[in-house]
Amino acid sequence: MWRKLIFTVLGLTTVAGCGMPPKGTEILVDTAPPGASCLLSRGGQPIATAEPTPAIAIVPIDTAPVLAQCRRPGFADAEAVVPPAVRPSYPWFGYPVTEYRSAVTLVMTPHFAALPR
Repeated sequence: MWRKLIFTVLGLTTVAGCGMPPKGTEILVDTAPPGASCLLSRGGQPIATAEPTPAIAIVPIDTAPVLAQCRRPGFADAEAVVPPAVRPSYPWFGYPVTEYRSAVTLVMTPHFAALPR
């Protein structure tokens, strides 16, 4: 009897967790060369950091694009937009499926020091 009760509770718990939408998605932020500090923002509000690159940032799911801005001493700042791909909702879940590209790579241009005369 206890065995049936335990399996029933475990089964119901598993099924109940399946209907919850994910809270965030992972984006791998990489720079060439590596070692930069990156801020990810949406609508001007910071939502995640990735440092030092390569690093994974977990961002809340939304239908708006994410802006990745990276800095590294000796290099010009670099930025890239990570657009979301919104797919139709699953009828049994009732929420839209939004996924960002799983990775973004930013190429950083070095600052060259002025040559002495």
